[in-house]
Amino acid sequence: MSMSIDIVESAPEIRNPVLILSVPGAGLVGTISADHLIRAAGLEEVGKIDSPFFPPVVEVKDGIASHTVKIFSGKGIYVVKVEVPLPVEPLMRLTEAVLDWVAKKRPKLALVIGGIPDENRINMERPQVMTVFSSEEAKEIANNMGGELMKGGYLSGYAAYFLRESMRRGVPAAAVMVQSFDSYPDPGAAAELLKAIEPALGFSIDISQLEAESETIRLKMKELMARTLQTVREAPTTAYIG
Repeated sequence: MSMSIDIVESAPEIRNPVLILSVPGAGLVGTISADHLIRAAGLEEVGKIDSPFFPPVVEVKDGIASHTVKIFSGKGIYVVKVEVPLPVEPLMRLTEAVLDWVAKKRPKLALVIGGIPDENRINMERPQVMTVFSSEEAKEIANNMGGELMKGGYLSGYAAYFLRESMRRGVPAAAVMVQSFDSYPDPGAAAELLKAIEPALGFSIDISQLEAESETIRLKMKELMARTLQTVREAPTTAYIG
């Protein structure tokens, strides 16, 4: 049985846009980055994506329900923001539907953004951004976008699927990932990611708020770890006596 995905765009379309696709993941980096970009650039909500195969979850604001996959646009870009985790199969079908939709608009570039969990993140003042392009053409279009190019090896998982499906449709694309916390929101990683993609967007983004939030979180986590270690060291040693 085919999985139907409905995309509704309620504003005049943008031709040759930059597409940014964010899904919940490590450190919620994609979600935080998308939220900040939407606010900073003044993007408008212009559409929704729905499927009967998505989890039965809606966002509620002031007593009003809305979809959890939304489209925002402005300044020549689209941001597709997935607000709740999706099972693998619906996420794959959503990705295909979004790429089919944007391919008709002849996009300049399609980006998937997110975090890569790193257990040493707490000791990093500036996490590293890593980028993989779908082609040499995409790399040139990105206009010297920041981040370290992945030199070799294999990329797997959702980012790899996004790039493969982009290549299948002839859409120039890139996966932009940043080292991040795994289970904690990571505004610092989001700030580094947004700095890296600025050249591709063609305008600057004020990330000072994210940087301030990042430092607060890092200090709190270091304090928590120090207290935990102290508690463990001071705890009486117990032994089992049979």
